[in-house]
Amino acid sequence: MSGEKKIYGLRGPLIVYPTFSLLMLLLFSVIAIISAVGTYKISIEGSKNLLETRAIDIAVNLGFTLEKLGFKKDLFPELTENEQWDDLAFLSLYSEDGTIVLHSNPHLIGRRQDDSWVRRVLRERKPKIHFSPLATGEMVFILDFPLRLHLKGGGQETHGTASKTLSRPYCLRVALHPYPAQAIVRRSNLQLVLIGLSLVILWSLSLFFFWTWKKKYRLEIRLREQERMAALGEMAAVLAHEIRNPLSSIKGFAQYHMEGETDPAKRQDMEIIVEEARRLEYLTSDLLAYARPTALHIQEFSLKKFCEDLARTLGPKHSDRITWDCDDYTVATDREKLMQISINLVQNALDALEGTVGGRVWYRLRAENSVITLEVRDNGPGIDEEIAERVCEPFVTTKTKGTGLGLAIVQRLVYALKGRLNIESTPGEGTLIRVDIPIEAGVPDPLEAHY
Repeated sequence: MSGEKKIYGLRGPLIVYPTFSLLMLLLFSVIAIISAVGTYKISIEGSKNLLETRAIDIAVNLGFTLEKLGFKKDLFPELTENEQWDDLAFLSLYSEDGTIVLHSNPHLIGRRQDDSWVRRVLRERKPKIHFSPLATGEMVFILDFPLRLHLKGGGQETHGTASKTLSRPYCLRVALHPYPAQAIVRRSNLQLVLIGLSLVILWSLSLFFFWTWKKKYRLEIRLREQERMAALGEMAAVLAHEIRNPLSSIKGFAQYHMEGETDPAKRQDMEIIVEEARRLEYLTSDLLAYARPTALHIQEFSLKKFCEDLARTLGPKHSDRITWDCDDYTVATDREKLMQISINLVQNALDALEGTVGGRVWYRLRAENSVITLEVRDNGPGIDEEIAERVCEPFVTTKTKGTGLGLAIVQRLVYALKGRLNIESTPGEGTLIRVDIPIEAGVPDPLEAHY
């Protein structure tokens, strides 16, 4: 798709699979936590409703009992001492002026209390629930319930046959021990703790599994790389010994006869022989560069001087198509490997511009925050989508005369320097290759390579 930017990462499933798995695990954890918190809230509400239902049931039954029996002083103490009512903390009945008419503690009968909850219940004629501490410090659940009792003689014990029935408002206070309902909350708390511990264990095992998988994956990469290097090393050795020397002789004789040849046709034939022999030499050199061990030689150098040497190495042929932007900064890294990386990237960019009009290459070299950043950008045709994901593999190329080892060598050298290689390509607009190398890069560990 023209105009759409493509970013080709070099990390593969090492990033995609763990990231997807961690996202799924995170989603599961969020769902589990939301479910546990919801269950906890429901348990709190359920325990409160259980206490409220129990208190209302007691209040309604006591209302009928008081309506029938009147104000018996021993009624409330008997109820609180009954084993079937063991969740009762105390009972009390208040008149309109706040006087305690009945109480589970008979010594409190007749006292007057200014209680705001009682006043509200008597005024609004609606039950109220709240928690209140006892003298022992225990928090009890309290229901203040409005009653309108129709009692003879105002509820007092009467003697004689004539008694007047009075209807008066009262407030019945039912205080319950919350521990039966708190058992529900405790179970919910235990469930919440168990879910939390399970998530911690799950995350710990998952992270351990990802760490183990990552280590195994990198070890497999290392083994495959070693196998490939061993095969290429053997082939490179054969090429170096069996091909390089005959190629040198062929090229030398061809150049010798070309210098003394006056026939244009034969001279052209000799030029082809020299050119093809030189191309085979380049292939041999690239194979050796890709297969040989990447020992580092750290040294200090100026980036400005480095760019000047790079421009001279590339020659004046393409100088008008390259724009240079280099820091005047001294760094410490392997200069030769940075030079080889730069040559390969610039040469690839110039090759991509072949046959284009107005094509340019921008070379940028910066050092900041202890990192050397190298960028090579061109306005060529970009990278074909068919080979985009394999662009750094050996022998993958779209050039008719390319070896397909340029970016493979760059990638290997970048990893040797503990750096990172990123390729961004916009079909029809060009390609940007960025290399980040830490200053003073140490001897690399193959397991540290970022694939």
